[in-house]
Amino acid sequence: MSIERPSRKALITYFEGLSSHEEEKLILHYLSLNIDADYIASCMKDAWSNLDGESMILSESQQIRAWNSFQLHQKELIQFPGQRKHNWFVYAACIAFFILSTMCVIWYQQFAKQEATPILYRAGFGKQQKVHLKDSSTVLLFPGATLKVAADFNQANRKVSLSGRAYFKVTHNSQKPFEVQAERLTTKVLGTSFEVNTDRLDHQQTITLHTGKVNIRDNKRALANLRPNQQFIYDQRKLLYKVVHVDASQTLSWINGELSYDLVPLQQICLDLEKWYNVKIEIKDRQLADKKISTSFKDTPIQEVLHIISLATGMSYTIKGNLIKIY
Repeated sequence: MSIERPSRKALITYFEGLSSHEEEKLILHYLSLNIDADYIASCMKDAWSNLDGESMILSESQQIRAWNSFQLHQKELIQFPGQRKHNWFVYAACIAFFILSTMCVIWYQQFAKQEATPILYRAGFGKQQKVHLKDSSTVLLFPGATLKVAADFNQANRKVSLSGRAYFKVTHNSQKPFEVQAERLTTKVLGTSFEVNTDRLDHQQTITLHTGKVNIRDNKRALANLRPNQQFIYDQRKLLYKVVHVDASQTLSWINGELSYDLVPLQQICLDLEKWYNVKIEIKDRQLADKKISTSFKDTPIQEVLHIISLATGMSYTIKGNLIKIY
């Protein structure tokens, strides 16, 4: 029985592991005749050249067929030693190389996917964390804050996501605006310094501009442009906002290690203290929790802070380990 020699395209497709089951049977029969060695070797060379020139994404069935072909060739080596042994070893080695190349492509794709995973920075309770970004910008995270940065940051764009409170000092780049996504709001800048704070008990988000200028928008529309010493206050329940004048150097005093408050509810102050000192604070009296006070402290032990607040509010407190009870 004579067998027609497969076309060059058919053989190349076979050595790439992409032949159908029927084509594979015919080609295997042809190869078992041990003829046209130069022609077969030339097709093999072209097949591996194709594989080397582009990344191939193979289906699971294609990978299984390639592996099955390799196993079949191994059996041939065992069952039919002798004059065909050397050639079948070449074929098997080529298919083994193909499988190894496929595994490398799959591994690379998985590795690349892992590399694309955003980088997450979280400041632990009791300490600030400074983040240095690839564009030379810096972000100072208030204790407990979380910053998410894309793996390809500063390539196509400069976008980050924030939960909590942070101070941004952004390197100027007119070609790539810097954007901070926090809750419903996006703060867009070219190069400036400002604070974003989503960590408020009254469901309000604030954006305070220190230097330069920023543009603020929600999911659908532009809301405001800020100038230095202006603060944007956004009510996340009512979706209303206002812009007020502030002394940014005082509002942002925490970046220098000082907590400063001007008529702020005690409950909000205690929320900051929990993160700043890594403690748990319980306020038993609702009226006391809502009481607004003005105070400030820097490099002050928590016991002394509580004493200062007690003088301003008339509160009593107990400390047991990490737990502070105010009543």
